[in-house]
Amino acid sequence: MMNKILGNLLFLLSIPVFALNTASVNQSWFYPGDQVVLTLSSNGNNVIFPDIKEIDKSPILYTTNSQKIRIINNQRSRIISRSYAFTPTKSLNIPAYTLLVDNVQQVTKPIDITLKIPTLTKQGDDYVLEIKTDKQSIFLGDEINLEVIFKEKKSLSSDNQVSIIMPDVKDLLFIKSNKSGQTQTTDEKYNIHTLSYQIRADSFGSFTIPSVVASIGKHKNNIFGGFSSIGQSGKTTKIHSNTLSLTVKPLPDTLRVFGDFKIKTDIDKLKIEQGKAVNLMVTIYGDGNFEDIEKFNLDIDGATIYSDESEFSYNQWQQKFAIVGGQDFTIPGFTLDYFDKATQSKKSITTKPINIQVEGVKTLQNSIKKIEQKPANIDNNSSANNLKYYYLLLGIFIGVLVSFLAVSFKNKKPNRNKNLINQIKLARNDKALFNLLLPLNLDNLKTILQQLEANIYKDAQHKIRKKDIINAIKFERKTH
Repeated sequence: MMNKILGNLLFLLSIPVFALNTASVNQSWFYPGDQVVLTLSSNGNNVIFPDIKEIDKSPILYTTNSQKIRIINNQRSRIISRSYAFTPTKSLNIPAYTLLVDNVQQVTKPIDITLKIPTLTKQGDDYVLEIKTDKQSIFLGDEINLEVIFKEKKSLSSDNQVSIIMPDVKDLLFIKSNKSGQTQTTDEKYNIHTLSYQIRADSFGSFTIPSVVASIGKHKNNIFGGFSSIGQSGKTTKIHSNTLSLTVKPLPDTLRVFGDFKIKTDIDKLKIEQGKAVNLMVTIYGDGNFEDIEKFNLDIDGATIYSDESEFSYNQWQQKFAIVGGQDFTIPGFTLDYFDKATQSKKSITTKPINIQVEGVKTLQNSIKKIEQKPANIDNNSSANNLKYYYLLLGIFIGVLVSFLAVSFKNKKPNRNKNLINQIKLARNDKALFNLLLPLNLDNLKTILQQLEANIYKDAQHKIRKKDIINAIKFERKTH
């Protein structure tokens, strides 16, 4: 008999003792926008909690871990907990979850939580909270002004702390105004506090702005709009504002830019020497979404164009160009299409074309025009004969001119090299070097030209040695 009792005792001791586990929430009911915290706990030695990403389609906002020691009847135990915070949008049943406690699976119990629709404040209450906007429909890129108005009766204690909790709405951004910020006024019954916000939308569609929440509690200082915690000794009251609807419409005609803009161009010179660059800056200024303005692509026949990336701030947009032309050219106008904030319609603004004169360029067009001019008192047959004669003279003139230039170039080539080298030595900066070297069109100077361009227009710090440039020019001339 004793052996049987001993055997049963050993059998019972061999059975694992299941640790206690619980599931709890910080509140069994909630208002729209409230944050609910689910906490899973166990007093096991080794606890593995479930990896919960969402609860009934409400994403987990954050998780926290904690431990505490509990002593009951001189028995010491450790409780391990993990909390999951989420913002539910409807009443729901939090399902059971499985914990692995000391290598044994344990299941929690489901929990019901209930959504309550808050009672909105009204005139005559001790506290009144309301929100209003200056318009209910806007185009994408525009902004709407929102006012949060909190009223408290003059007869109430003035040592309350009021914290305003703004809602979180996907694709809507609430920006506290820097202009008016917070204002305070009074009427016959209330002290009135007003907070000003701007709302911007990242997408178009219909939106609901949920209730704004005000938490009211006792505190030695009255800090309206603060976010510090309310004293533990005081009672906290929450009130809710009305809700609002907002419609955001897409911009028409596939436009991307919205606002009120002006455009201008600035240029450093209207006359340049052949092979040198003219610097141009396009500036768009005003009010609007500058970040969505695309860079301009400039194309001019017979000209080489260097362009920087565009830059923008809160009130302007800029793009720089450097243009090198071999003959006279025209910089075309720049056009910006946008949705005008004032007229609520498409608007285009354009700069004027700019004519650039390139000095030192000689063409035969003027000579040909002069030769082709016929006398007024000569008949058609005589004019045709004279025209042939003029073309013959022109051909002889061109042949003589080409021969003369070839001989001059051959005789003066060393002097030109010497003159160019002296100019390179005397060049004061990277831009002067760039303007000297660009017209040479030498293959072994391409890398140096690229480095100079980067130094001038992109704030690079390439070290340029004039000795390397001079050696490259001498080598190129020897091989040719």
